[in-house]
Amino acid sequence: MPFPTHLPRLRATLLAIALAAALPAVAHAADLDALPDRTERTDLPAGPLGRSLGAFASRHGVALSFDPALTEGLQAPALQGEYSARSGFERLLTGSGLRLLPRADGSYTLVRAPAAGSGAIAMPSLRIGGQRTFPYSEGMVLDEDYIQSQAKGNGDIATLLRINPAVQFEDARSTSSRQAGEIRPADFSINGALPYQNLLLLDGIGFNNDIEPGASFNPHVVAEVPAPYQGIAVDTDLLERLTVYDSNVPVAFGGFTGGVVDARTRRAQDAFGGKLYFRMSRSVWNELIVPEGNQDSFVESSIWQNQPVYDKYKLGVMLEGRTRNGIGLIGNISRTRSDIPLRGYSAGNVSENDELVKEQRRENTSISLRADWSPTERISASANLTHAPTDERYFTQNAKNSYFDLKQGGPVAGLRLGYAGNAWTFDNSLSYSDLDSSRRVDAGIDYWKAWARSEEHDWGVNNSSFEGNWGNIDQATRTLAWKFTADREELRIGPTAHNLQFGLEYRDRKAHYHRLNDHYSFLDPVATTSCEGPGGVVDTDSCSLSPVARSSWDSRGNPILAAGQGQFFTTRNVYSAGEFDVHVRELAAFVQDDIRLGRWSLRAGLRLDSDDMMDKDTIAPRLAVSWDVLGDQDTILTAGANRYYGRNFFGYKLREGRENLQTEYERGSIEDEWTVARRYTANNRFEELDIPYNDELALGLSQRWSRYGLDFKYIRREGRDELLRERVPSEDGSGYYSNQVYQYVNKGRSSSDTFTLSVDLQQPWRLGPSVTQAQLALDHTDIRRNYSSYDTTYNTGTYDRLVRYEGDLIRAYELPQDGYNRPWSARLSTQTRLENWGLLWSNFLRWRAGHTWFATVGSEDYQDGEETVSIDVIEKRENPSGWTWDSTLEYGFRLRNDQEAYVRVEVQNLLNRNLLLTSSTSDTTAFFEPGRSYWLEVGYRF
Repeated sequence: MPFPTHLPRLRATLLAIALAAALPAVAHAADLDALPDRTERTDLPAGPLGRSLGAFASRHGVALSFDPALTEGLQAPALQGEYSARSGFERLLTGSGLRLLPRADGSYTLVRAPAAGSGAIAMPSLRIGGQRTFPYSEGMVLDEDYIQSQAKGNGDIATLLRINPAVQFEDARSTSSRQAGEIRPADFSINGALPYQNLLLLDGIGFNNDIEPGASFNPHVVAEVPAPYQGIAVDTDLLERLTVYDSNVPVAFGGFTGGVVDARTRRAQDAFGGKLYFRMSRSVWNELIVPEGNQDSFVESSIWQNQPVYDKYKLGVMLEGRTRNGIGLIGNISRTRSDIPLRGYSAGNVSENDELVKEQRRENTSISLRADWSPTERISASANLTHAPTDERYFTQNAKNSYFDLKQGGPVAGLRLGYAGNAWTFDNSLSYSDLDSSRRVDAGIDYWKAWARSEEHDWGVNNSSFEGNWGNIDQATRTLAWKFTADREELRIGPTAHNLQFGLEYRDRKAHYHRLNDHYSFLDPVATTSCEGPGGVVDTDSCSLSPVARSSWDSRGNPILAAGQGQFFTTRNVYSAGEFDVHVRELAAFVQDDIRLGRWSLRAGLRLDSDDMMDKDTIAPRLAVSWDVLGDQDTILTAGANRYYGRNFFGYKLREGRENLQTEYERGSIEDEWTVARRYTANNRFEELDIPYNDELALGLSQRWSRYGLDFKYIRREGRDELLRERVPSEDGSGYYSNQVYQYVNKGRSSSDTFTLSVDLQQPWRLGPSVTQAQLALDHTDIRRNYSSYDTTYNTGTYDRLVRYEGDLIRAYELPQDGYNRPWSARLSTQTRLENWGLLWSNFLRWRAGHTWFATVGSEDYQDGEETVSIDVIEKRENPSGWTWDSTLEYGFRLRNDQEAYVRVEVQNLLNRNLLLTSSTSDTTAFFEPGRSYWLEVGYRF
């Protein structure tokens, strides 16, 4: 049930405002009747957008000139059939985020996503999959209009990707109403792959954090620091477009078995301008949904996973413009912060001498600077720097002086130089990233002590007074990369046309782990009447004569602590200072030929990757075919067969080193010296492995009918040589490894079947002065996998055993996954503008089948050859399905000299529906999607 209920009048007011916006809206398109209206037979291949625009303009007698940097990296679809100048430009520019703008002299130029009513052709604001965006149905593009019109929430890319039918999200506590105060980017899967198997790019620069991307997020681990796979939190206000490649991925991309997310930041406009804004969301505005009967314990939470109170804020400023010699500069600074106060002690306990309420904090700062320059029509250059550090402050419940900070993120920088020759276009890029995953503690408190409660140590509860934290650790991954590509202008050989591409890549990656100083953990206090240690030296660090409050005994009745006596620690764990690196060098080469013959197109590519960590070379073939059935691009069939190889993760080797840094000491009395009880040895061992890969088969249909576009895709993925762990004897006589170690093996396997259907408008709906764009996307997904991450422990008897599932006899590894595997989902997105009123109203509706899981309900005898064995009988369980409605209303106030002030209200889960996320319905482990939540934003544009 919804809980708690705060500020009902404010909620009602905000809801009324959102509902009152149910009016059509958007700017009218400009009058461009001067464009030639004659239609001509057009036959242009898919290729670089700038080249296609120039060829089309020349053919139709249109004087067109523009900055080449605008079309950098953009691809145009093939254009075949009868087109007027206007319809042809609309088709070429669809999904590019660019608009055609007339000049006073009758010529035309290109601009980026201008405000409605500025005199530009109004192109559709979103393209999903299919031939209209990509020649071989490779994926989906979100342009700046869509990015800015949808509900932003915390402002992460995952929120935007909800419209993509190939993307699924985790059903976990981290995304539930219990942790609504977090601002960390959400995890997402593409075509059934685990999140860390995706490739993430910002302006062509990878920002995956590959230190330990598959580990669960737990800040309270002494020897480890969490390292989320999204190395930085990308501020979506920076983006010009967001592209997802989910099938038939070109050979220029490697190092993934899921999909590719390619985020591109905005380039500067010609005129000086900017934006200043402030956003906020508060728990007192929102509905927090927790299980009935669990409200009191939730309100009194002292753990980071339950957040009954939070205040989230975001402040940002952006400036842009161009110098007289054409250098574009755009800079952005934003800070997102969430304050999350919690009780310091569990179960409603109150400490006599420590804080009752302790405040956690999450803070992300994003600083971005981008420059671009095109001194000639042939040369273009750009430089970009994004520095996005995150600071997360935590504390340990029931402990004094327990604050610590997790430091994440860092700089991502790149330089690019492009040259367009007569026949060839060359592109060089150099990039650098340094992504942090470190921990810092307050000065002088690099220890953990588990005292019994006494007069001196009187802050604790339940006869325990803990103090301290987990110590200082530096952990980072640094990447230096170079990439070169060469694209050949269309080359005709007999009846065929060829677009060739060649490329080289080099990456130098290094991971670093450094415990800065020795960390001491004191445990197991026992009674004493003296603190005089060996040699008569008084121990003031791990002994106290302050009388303890209560006596205690062990399970055999022997006394441990005596009321009125002092205490000393008998166990000391030392986590020694130390550091080590893992270094890997990677080289890749790729070649691709995009061939066109009549109505047929075929793109064949080959990618070679090599590295010195696994010492393996891999060859990934890529093949995609397209057939324009009637020759007018109304009906297009696509197919593909591709192989994708994954990346290496540093966690495989880093664990060996850090496990050897721990030593346990013990003593029997205060007079004894500390003696070694155990020297910890490596519990994980790295061996060279094969590189995991996915084989893909893809089929697609792109159909244009009247004003609608329909795209259907079926994607079959087979994952092989995937990684998990196996417990094996180390057979090590050196003492470095434990007797039994976890060793990574290539025994993981997976399969996924993904059906997606997307429908969108070729032209927006118009009603009076209003314009509405809409997109509908549906999917059916079935994922099977014999592991949940590379930390899964493989056991033949567990994974290969026979089970009876829903009446069928299968192997255990064929059971459906219960994560990132909603079998059915549908989503509808609309954006409506009413320019004369200054209104934008956007909506996002999503329906998902219930979370699916399974339970063992019994067993049966099965005749396996001559042997009768007992096998488990397993049944499927499903939570109820449900749908949510997010709505955004923005009202702009026109000011003088092209200035504007605006106010924006976002409502997520507007109807406050209770949707269960997990397989459990118990009071303590059931998690629900966030209830009705508001974001309020005010800003100024100029």
